[in-house]
Formats: sequence, C-alpha cells, structure tokens
Amino acid sequence: MTFCDKEKQLIDGGVTCVDNRFIINYLPDAPDVRSAVYLLGLTLSQSSGSDNSVDTLAGKLGITPGDVISAFQYWEELGLVTIVGDNPPKVIYLADRDDGSALKKIKPGKYNKFSKAIQSVIEGRMITVNEYNEYYNFLESTTFEPDALVAVAKYCAELKGGDINYRYILTVARNLLSRGQTTLAVVAEALDSQQKYDDDLKIVFKSLGISRKFDHTDRQMYEKWTRELGFTADVINNVAKNCKGGGMPKLDGMLTEYYKKGALSVKEMQAYDEQKTRLYDLARAVNKTIGVYYQSLDPVVDEYIVDWVRKGYDEQTILAVGKYCFRSGIRTLSGLAGVIDKLYRNGVTTVAALEQYLAQIAEEDDKIKQVLASAGLDRRVTNSDRKLYKNWTENWNMPEEVIAFVAQRAAGTANPIAYVNRVLGSYNRDGVTTLELAKKQAETYGKQTAATTAETKKNIGGVAIEEQTYTDEELRSLFTALDDTEE
Repeated sequence: MTFCDKEKQLIDGGVTCVDNRFIINYLPDAPDVRSAVYLLGLTLSQSSGSDNSVDTLAGKLGITPGDVISAFQYWEELGLVTIVGDNPPKVIYLADRDDGSALKKIKPGKYNKFSKAIQSVIEGRMITVNEYNEYYNFLESTTFEPDALVAVAKYCAELKGGDINYRYILTVARNLLSRGQTTLAVVAEALDSQQKYDDDLKIVFKSLGISRKFDHTDRQMYEKWTRELGFTADVINNVAKNCKGGGMPKLDGMLTEYYKKGALSVKEMQAYDEQKTRLYDLARAVNKTIGVYYQSLDPVVDEYIVDWVRKGYDEQTILAVGKYCFRSGIRTLSGLAGVIDKLYRNGVTTVAALEQYLAQIAEEDDKIKQVLASAGLDRRVTNSDRKLYKNWTENWNMPEEVIAFVAQRAAGTANPIAYVNRVLGSYNRDGVTTLELAKKQAETYGKQTAATTAETKKNIGGVAIEEQTYTDEELRSLFTALDDTEE
C-alpha cells in the first residue's frame, strides 16, 4: 500500500513541486528532521515508480518509522497533511488553504483590543490582514479567550523571536485547546509549567548535538517523558547521549519504546538493549541461513524471532532448523516458522531433540524404502508414502513382515503402492494380522492382475485418493516429513 499520497491540486511532474508558501511560511519554523520527512515524503508522493513506504522513508533518513509518523503528526497539526489509517498508515498531502475563504463575518471593532495587544508582541513587522483574519477565525470558532491567545503569542515570541509565524502561534493554541485549556489563567499556568523544563532541555540538546533553540513542541515532548512516562531527567539525558542522529523525534521514539517494554531505569534499558542486539543479530543470521533479505529487521524480530525465543528455542537450535529448511527447499521465514511450530507441538526444542527426531524419521524412511524396493519401485520416499505407512502400522497394526509380503506380490502391477494399500485394507477388515493368515488369504483369492488393479479404486480407510505424478519439487526431504509425524 502506498504510504505517501497527495491531493489532485498538487502538480505531478518530473521534479518535486514544493509550494512557495510552504518554503516561506512553514520551513523556517520547522525542525530539520520534520522538514526532511515532509520533503522526502512529498517526493515519494509524486514518484509513481519509487518504493513508497514508511520503512523506505525512515531508512533513507536514518531514523525510525516512529520518527516518521511523529514528524507527520507535526505537519498534520499545521494542516498540511492528514494521516489516514493506522495499520498500515497512510499520509495524504494537502494543498495549503491560505485563502481566507472560510472566514466568518465579524462585528467591527470586536477584536480591537486583541489586535493591538498581539501587534505589540510581533516586533519588527506589521501583522497582515490575512493573519488577523486567521486569529479572528480561530477565536470565533473556539472557546479560546483573546487574552489567552495573546499570552500564547508572547510565549511563542520568547521561544522564536518577535517575528514569529502566526501558524506556529495557532498550533500551540490548538494544542492547548485540545486539552481543554482555553482561559487566560489556565493557559498561563500551563505555559509556565512547561518552562520549568528549560534547564533540563538545554542539557538534552547538548547531548543530542542540537544547536537551535528549543520550541513548544520540544517542551511538550519533555513534559510527556517526565509526567506521562515517568522518566527522570538523568535517565532522559542518558538515553540522549546514546541517541545517534534523529534529534528529538528519535529520542522520543527511543523513550517510548523503553516505556512500552517496561525498561524505566538505566540498568533496565541496558539489559533491554543487550537483548535487542542479540535478537537482531539472530534475525540477520536466520535471514542469511535461509537466503532471504529484509531492508528492515523490525518485522523479522517482531513477527518471528521474539515468538521463537519465547517458546524456548535458543540461537543454535533456530539456526539448525534454518539449515535443514534451506537444504529442504524451504527458504522463507513463514515456511521456517511453520516448521518450528510443528517441532514445538512435538516437544522438539533443542538441537539434540531435533537430531533424535530426524533420526527417527530416517529410520522409518528406511523401512518404507524396503517396501518400495519389494514392490519393484526405485524412487525416493514421498509424503504420500509416509502417510500410508503410518496408517498401515499405527492404525491397522500391520506387522512389517505382512507389509513386505504384500509388497512382493504387488511387484509388476500397474500401481504397486495402491495395490498394497488395497490388500492391507482388506486384511484389516478381515482380521488378517499375521504372515501365516496373509499367505492363506492369498492362496484363497489368488494374486490380483495388473488390469484389475488398475481399475480398482485406491483408498485409505474407504476414502478415495488420487494417483499422483511427483515432480522434483514435490519430492520431500526428511525434514518436510514433519507433516506426517506430528500428533
């Protein structure tokens, strides 16, 4: 599924088309990583032949898929994209609606006081008519107090400077609005509370190698890490020191991941990282063993490796199973997972148990080969042979000497194995369980002719089966015999 898409208003072409309003109004205030995500995603949305996915975008920028989603959430707040769906996610780029077409008719002079107050905050330039209209429209469509919006403007100006973009002011205001914070008193308290993280943020920025001034989004992130996730300042900074590129979005992704995994202290995080490294190393080794390649190891670890480890399989056993699968023509992760599931149901969870299990299958195959040879057949044992032999010995309780006797009589018939199955089926119904009784039965009824045998229905316990023509691909090794031996 395509991850990044666009509205029809955005122009297709051989180059990436970036709206000048984005460059002028949005780019100066946006963090570097988020700008990079927006621009690369826009390129993907305008390129029909490119690999358009979250993983692709994250890989090209050296960040995590979570960082990508976080960046697009930032642009969604500004109204430039919309995120639809969660699994898989999809981002649709929107055309900038900076046309004032949706403005309500406002009573003259209603916002004179507000207008003067916010102009005093914006230094160095005059606020345009369009900007005033955007403020008025926001106030008219929400319960946000004008004085509270002025307070937000002052807060943003302290962060960004006196020539702050109105979109940034409204983004902060909308965030407060989403929390139900709309009055001057409540907004002022909320903004003051976030400023208490500034000293800690300076330390984090230094650890991350970020030279820009922190903004409202950065303060919100830090507030989330401490209040919602419960991390201490020391723990946050320790993670920041180990964060290689990606800035605040990547740090946010790392802390969120630690929180979800229950790693809240530095010691717990170190243990988790060590385990994660082992899992990803194992994922690489498994992929190499069965001959597959994944650009991102995340799905390999999440969908397969973690499950196998939880079932009690160690690295040695998983790789041993992988080697057998490769030799058997099973060269996909889903195929390997199917084999491990069958082994698990049979209690095979170690290399020693695996070798013993395969040795048992090999021993049974040797007996089946003797039957085939007695019947005049020179070919490999198939899964169909294994199923029939299991039915003869386990369900019908036929002794090996009886099976061998019937196989010898089947030599020369049109379908020897079908002949053996038919005769043994009759023995089962008639209570023939010894070689002596089998010989007596043979003398009574005589040997079936090849022509008669060819016309006889082939069945297992009364259920008709079809004669098969086996290709090289259908011929299985010992390892694929798990289908026949599982309980």
